[in-house]
Amino acid sequence: MISIFANSATGANKIVLTLGNRVKLNFAPSIPLDDKVDYELRLISANIVYCMPNITSSNNTLTYIFGGTTHTITFDTGLYALSDINNIVSLYTGISNNGGDSNLIVFSADESTSKIYIFFSQPYVEINCGVSNSIMPMLGFPTSSGVIGGLNIASWIKGAYSAQLNSLQNILIQCDIVNGGYSNTQVSNVIAVVTPNVTPYSTIIYTPYFPIRCPVFKRGKIDSITITLVDQDGNDIDMGTAGGTDLPAELWSVVLTLEPTILQTAHNAK
Repeated sequence: MISIFANSATGANKIVLTLGNRVKLNFAPSIPLDDKVDYELRLISANIVYCMPNITSSNNTLTYIFGGTTHTITFDTGLYALSDINNIVSLYTGISNNGGDSNLIVFSADESTSKIYIFFSQPYVEINCGVSNSIMPMLGFPTSSGVIGGLNIASWIKGAYSAQLNSLQNILIQCDIVNGGYSNTQVSNVIAVVTPNVTPYSTIIYTPYFPIRCPVFKRGKIDSITITLVDQDGNDIDMGTAGGTDLPAELWSVVLTLEPTILQTAHNAK
């Protein structure tokens, strides 16, 4: 049995993709394989920092109107809980020139429906959902809502749709030397499916009780191996720009084993 360790930190004999979700390990010397033996790869464990951003340059603004003035709050790229969004909004609106009220706009979640309520502490507060790169669609207020609020009393309004703060449902770990896994009923190179079950910027610790045994199609030798993290739809996960310099160099790591298949081992034992 051969153990293989891979992580996202830069180093010798490896190439790390800019997004931080793909690593290619180059082996020198190559890992030799017996042409008469079938091999399988198993993922034994994975540690993944849950830092995939839900706010990027495409949805990082909140535009509101108060006292006849339009204000725009711009969020840094990152992974935000609703409490984090509220903290940023509170800091901004608490400044005298921006409203002078830290509770001017407060978002609250209805856990039963996943819809967001907006509470306005002052009359005539409006939010423009229709501007470019608005955060509001993620919170369940589509751009077609246009300008919302503006009543002559303190008020609240409920989102039209469920909020989508956690669009990342599963992390699929792929490996380029196998092809015996399945994803959405299609044959794929997925060796593990990890569900984010921690708070933002915590580490997901994944240790499968029964690791998937994935057939290796390589013959003769293995010169390199590429590990990739994608979302449930097969899209690359952006881990390289999620939190700037505050994140550790090692955003994820995996431990794999390469060994003859069980059937092969049983046959050789006869």
